Amino acid sequence: MKREEIGFKAIETAKKACDSIDGMYEYANGFVIGAEWRINSVWHDAKEEPKYDEYFLYENVVHAYHVDGIYPSEDEPFVWDDYVKDWRLTRWAYIKDLIPNKEEWL
Repeated sequence: MKREEIGFKAIETAKKACDSIDGMYEYANGFVIGAEWRINSVWHDAKEEPKYDEYFLYENVVHAYHVDGIYPSEDEPFVWDDYVKDWRLTRWAYIKDLIPNKEEWL
């Protein structure tokens, strides 16, 4: 979703939820801030190593995205810092955190 789309949806929902122009502005602003927080909250810095046996999406320095998982073997030790350097990672997110949550809100 593009930032512009988030802004349009914020205004659309603010019109439904608020009675005043001031209230609409505050509501829409909070909506955008919350959406941006949610999008960015799943990303981890490349310095942080993901858990073994968990698939993750990573972004590298040329903004290409790839999916991988860490499955170390007894034959060859796995070194996260080498992996980051070899693939030029900048950040990563667990795949499960990118899938929409279907839980009911209270």
